[in-house]
Formats: sequence, structure tokens, C-alpha cells
Amino acid sequence: MTVLVVDADYTQRESMRAMLGEHYCLSFVSGLGEALLAMQERTPDLIISEFDLADGTGLDLCAEVRRLPGGTRLPIMLVTSRSTTGDKVAGFQAGADDYVVKPVDSRLFSARLRLLFRLKGIERPRDLHMP
Repeated sequence: MTVLVVDADYTQRESMRAMLGEHYCLSFVSGLGEALLAMQERTPDLIISEFDLADGTGLDLCAEVRRLPGGTRLPIMLVTSRSTTGDKVAGFQAGADDYVVKPVDSRLFSARLRLLFRLKGIERPRDLHMP
């Protein structure tokens, strides 16, 4: 399973690598433009994006992905420190499937990823065990 992580913050990217690197094939990009280019090369199984990007927002990314052929089936999770109800509603209205507020608990995060894959009908290989 491939996951595209969109976040300019090196520390956050390394945190994602530590949580997910054993179980997923991760690609990292810093912003909206890079994410769209990466998706032209290979469509990931999941996108995890920060809300605030250098060249746009996670909301912009959601809207762009949803316009792509097959983009409605692609799970998108926004992971951010923005925690207001308005931010969360905006995320879901833009097309996010999940909205996670930092700091992230790794066990809960893994469970939420599995749920997203299940809801989107994307199955993991049976021999891969997640914590």
C-alpha cells in the first residue's frame, strides 16, 4: 500500500515515517504542486496532508484530487494542529475523508487508516499485521 504524505515540516514527515514506514510504502512531498505531480507518476492508495501548505492548503489538495478521474475513491486524511469546528467542517466539505488533530496517537492513527481503507474498499494483504 502506498501513502503520499504532503507536509513541508521535516519533523512531521519523520513522525509519519516512524509511525507508518514499516507497514506502508511512503512518498513525501512538500506542497500542493508537488503532490499533483507525484500523483501523475503514480496514484497512491492514500493521501495524508497537512492543512497548511506552502503553495496552497490541504483543502485545495482535496478539491483537486476529487476532480481527477477516480479521485472520489482515493482516501484523503488531513492531519493538522488546526482544531476548530470550522476548520474540520471545511476539511470535510473540501473532500477529506478524515480529519486528525495533532498530536497524533500512533495506535489510534493506525486504526483510523485501516478504517479509511475498509470504507473505501481497499484491502490490505492478509499477511501484513498492523499494531
